[in-house]
Amino acid sequence: MQTDPSSAPRMVELDALRGLAALAVVGFHYTTLYDQYYGHTGGPLPSLAFGNYGVHLFFLISGFVIFMTLERTRTALDFVVSRFSRLFPAYWVAILLSAAVVYTIGMPSQRIPWVDVMLDFTMIQDFLGGKHLDGSYWTLEVELFFYVQMLFWFVVGLLRRIRWIIVGWLLLATAYGLAMKHGEHFSYLVRELLILRYIPFFALGILFYRLRVYPSERRVDAVLIVLALVAIALAYQPVFAVVALACTAVFAAFICGWLRWLRFAPFAFLGTISYSLYLLHQAIGFSLIWQFERLGLHAGPASVLAALLVSGLAALLTFCVERPAMRRIRAWWKRHLSVPAGADAGLESSSN
Repeated sequence: MQTDPSSAPRMVELDALRGLAALAVVGFHYTTLYDQYYGHTGGPLPSLAFGNYGVHLFFLISGFVIFMTLERTRTALDFVVSRFSRLFPAYWVAILLSAAVVYTIGMPSQRIPWVDVMLDFTMIQDFLGGKHLDGSYWTLEVELFFYVQMLFWFVVGLLRRIRWIIVGWLLLATAYGLAMKHGEHFSYLVRELLILRYIPFFALGILFYRLRVYPSERRVDAVLIVLALVAIALAYQPVFAVVALACTAVFAAFICGWLRWLRFAPFAFLGTISYSLYLLHQAIGFSLIWQFERLGLHAGPASVLAALLVSGLAALLTFCVERPAMRRIRAWWKRHLSVPAGADAGLESSSN
């Protein structure tokens, strides 16, 4: 029997996983990446290099959530409004906050030309040839291109054929990876617009959603999960096969109900502020670490203090900008459409 996706409860575990992934990225940036770029005073901190791959867990979560959202969505514009309200208000304010810090107390090397700062507001600045004010922003462009692609499949009515779409993704990703390994040319536009360097991770998230919601079809979806892992192993560097296996294990545990302990309030809170934390942590955090170390703090306390301050700022951004803006934009859209009560699942589900 198929489960009605519109009746599924909010999954706090996914929020918590997103929060833990964001925290892992922060740890990598404040220890390993900062030391690579600038060098910590008094020597490097213990490396948290594994945190670099927290973004791949983000991609699985997005695959899961976006497919779930589109299954509940009535119209393409509902999806556009829900994604815009979730992403852009907090992102725009984060750019302003990061610029204020970087251009006052930040390192001179952090200060990009103002034309690039303006391009950052598009969220596709990398594709347009611009620089990132905050190095973490590159993943947002990847996510945005995934949303656009999924919206296209929704509009043309092919989401019901998502398995065949996934097979196509895996073939293209493998072709791209093998071309790169052998020094062959591959279309830049195809690579970027179809996000071929990351699409198998989004595919894994979609397939795990299907495993959870459509258990009667689990055999085919399980086979496709294996094929996605094979494609990653063939197309990318060996480390990504390990990352994909780790992410698959995490999602398998989630599907089996073994991650209910992530509903514990601190994990849930971390998940709540995870998007704002991700937006703010690198540019502002690097500026703070630099200043603290100049004042004589050791790298360890400087990094911890920066993380605490950025987390506090992320909480403010979440509860003063991200959540209120999301509620108001979606409320405006419902009033604009005169949406009947109970008919707005597509808007509400995407708050994940």
